[in-house]
Amino acid sequence: MKGRIIGYLAAGAVFCGARWADLALWTDRETGLVTAGAVWQRYLLLAVFVIAALVVGRTAAGSPAPLRSRQPAAAVPALLGAVLCMVQGITGLLSVAGIASAVNSVLALACGAWLGFLGGRWLAPASKRPPSAWFGVAGSLVFVWDILESFMTNGSSWHRTIPTSAVWQQLAALLFLAALMRVLCLPEEADGRALGGYGLLAFCLCLCWQLPRCVLLPAGAGDWAMAAIGLLGGVCAFLSAAEKRRIRGTHAAR
Repeated sequence: MKGRIIGYLAAGAVFCGARWADLALWTDRETGLVTAGAVWQRYLLLAVFVIAALVVGRTAAGSPAPLRSRQPAAAVPALLGAVLCMVQGITGLLSVAGIASAVNSVLALACGAWLGFLGGRWLAPASKRPPSAWFGVAGSLVFVWDILESFMTNGSSWHRTIPTSAVWQQLAALLFLAALMRVLCLPEEADGRALGGYGLLAFCLCLCWQLPRCVLLPAGAGDWAMAAIGLLGGVCAFLSAAEKRRIRGTHAAR
């Protein structure tokens, strides 16, 4: 089952390269408008990888129990995301431009605190006491706020793929963090299939689709934090994937 996850992660690298070429060669960097080909071709390719993420993640899912133990591989992207969210929150508070900006900055700090807690927990010896679910909820609220804010302020055209897809990225991050919170805070209600599917969904939208945008276009700490969360999604999906089944038995002698 882990082989399926590895295959999807490898395909995601190819998808990331295709998105990189699209932004570098066939997208106007000033306006974000596509300059060659049909915009629906971009969304069709994205839809294929999104559907594949959900199918592969859910069918290859196993037990999420490994995420409740020491996992340095998951700690690295979690701590990276924590630092970036903290930078986003502090920078936003220092240059606050209204109530909406202040709320976003405070929620970004909460997300950074949650990711930092997860990173520290995955580096320390396993703890039998689950973290508070309220802490996890507070750490995810920034994406709820971003989604609402996008619907209220985003008047972009479908031909501008970056702002149009931003709300999908925020939703993917929210779904993944919610599934991860259930695994860590509510073990009796953990859903390995949801974690696998939403983990790969975040990997697809928040890392593979986002990373070229961060490198090629102006990006802030919050944009890079989204990519770190996508990387964490891929790592969590891999760690929780089912092991390959071993067929036991003997062959009859001939």
